[in-house]
Amino acid sequence: MSGRAEGGVPVYADEILEARSTSEATAVVALDTGETVSYRTLARRTEALTGLLAALGVGRSSTVALVMDKSIASVTAMWAALRLGARYVPVDESLPAARVALLLARCEPTVTLVHPGHRALLDGAPAGRVVTVGDGPGEWDPGAESAPRPGADPAGRDPDDAAYVVFTSGSTGSPKGVVISHRALCAFLSGAQETVGFEEGMRFLNVAPLFFDASVVDLWSTFLVGGSVHLLPRLRMPTQITRAVEEWRITDTLLVPSVIRMLVGRFSDAARRDLGSLRRLWFGGESCPVAVLRAFAERVPGLTYVHGYGPTETTHSATLFLVDDIAGYEEEFLPIGGPLPSVDVLVVDDALRPVPDGATGELLIGGPQVMTGYCGEPARTAAAVVEPLGPGGGRYYRSGDYVRRRADGALVFLGRRDDALKINGNLVHLSEVEAATLAVPGVGDCCAVPEEHALTGRAITLFVLGGGPGPGDGPPGEPELRHALALRLPDYMLPARITFLTDEDVNLTPSGKLDRRRLRALTTG
Repeated sequence: MSGRAEGGVPVYADEILEARSTSEATAVVALDTGETVSYRTLARRTEALTGLLAALGVGRSSTVALVMDKSIASVTAMWAALRLGARYVPVDESLPAARVALLLARCEPTVTLVHPGHRALLDGAPAGRVVTVGDGPGEWDPGAESAPRPGADPAGRDPDDAAYVVFTSGSTGSPKGVVISHRALCAFLSGAQETVGFEEGMRFLNVAPLFFDASVVDLWSTFLVGGSVHLLPRLRMPTQITRAVEEWRITDTLLVPSVIRMLVGRFSDAARRDLGSLRRLWFGGESCPVAVLRAFAERVPGLTYVHGYGPTETTHSATLFLVDDIAGYEEEFLPIGGPLPSVDVLVVDDALRPVPDGATGELLIGGPQVMTGYCGEPARTAAAVVEPLGPGGGRYYRSGDYVRRRADGALVFLGRRDDALKINGNLVHLSEVEAATLAVPGVGDCCAVPEEHALTGRAITLFVLGGGPGPGDGPPGEPELRHALALRLPDYMLPARITFLTDEDVNLTPSGKLDRRRLRALTTG
């Protein structure tokens, strides 16, 4: 079965490459090596790997795990898995071996493709047939090409077949393998295209690792319109981004707000570079003060800001909010916007009953973008995906996020269910404390964590990193910060302790966010 869904988006993701298999337009650029491949070359390399994987037993409903650095080879591997009706599973190659083994046990790969430097991670792991990337006997030469065979659809496949699995950490630290179908991925692409409008020839700078779901936007939206994806190596400093934008005339990039704040704090470098090719800045995953975006706009005018919201379980972005005139936007934070065309949202109380507009409730997300489930965990899936309107009323993902709907229909994020705690009988959302802190000029980033004090009981410890937009781009002193927070928060939400961090103190997660788990560990000794 093949065809095209409403809006011209294919029913199966791999048909996007098949449709461009003769194009000499640039498809992927690896910025660490400078290697560039066209769609035609990528299709021929994909066909060669497809033959190898098929000979190893990969077919419909199989799993191909990728323990690989971000590269043209890893993108080729994604396409090859999809062409055979299999699902691909990118695995963070920086994880310890025990964690890699746990992820592989969850997804049960038929074949695992691995770069030579990561081969030791698979010793004793349930990896299926292991194929090393290389040009030796029994290895996969990522430069090998074969003539594509048109119409190679796996027999009997269905749009609800899995396209990929992305692992996220649960609140208990137990990894969750989120299974996303072709139907879900193509629904997201169709909705994003209708809402944002991707142009042919767009050049998207991919900053996120392939095992982080933000890469779904970078790669798939670009491939949909025949643009070029520029793969940035693992992010270590913001100057990598500004250099790449100037050198490759990048039109789009998606950054987490932590990275945007770092860029703003280091615009002395950006001032020496031409960033005028940028058309859109995508962001999401954390609160981002409008003041930070205004500071970005002063250096790079004329951008459209695309604020995306959506858990991994809803195929990255379930809602979008677009702003062209950020300088004229008066509120401190952007809303998360409205649902994509195929997405349905409900705001409900604890009994999953809809609440009136303007009231606070948990956000439920329905429609074809909702995940198939958690890999190998039906009980966990049943707790996360519910039918609040009764049988036949549709499957909805419980986001765990509290929102309210404004009069104009836009949704405003208020906090997470699992970041709530009671202090002296008062309900506190740590995300609300962080949002108030980020709105203070001079704050680059922050993290609020609960801490037990021997004398005062439960309280809040606030970690603060400087470098935000403000006088001197340095952090405020503790008295100034406490005064600013007292103007924004009630007494019971004020931090008992404030710790200031430097760049040297900070660990970032692979997605570029502050490592909250590490900071929480500091409060417990």
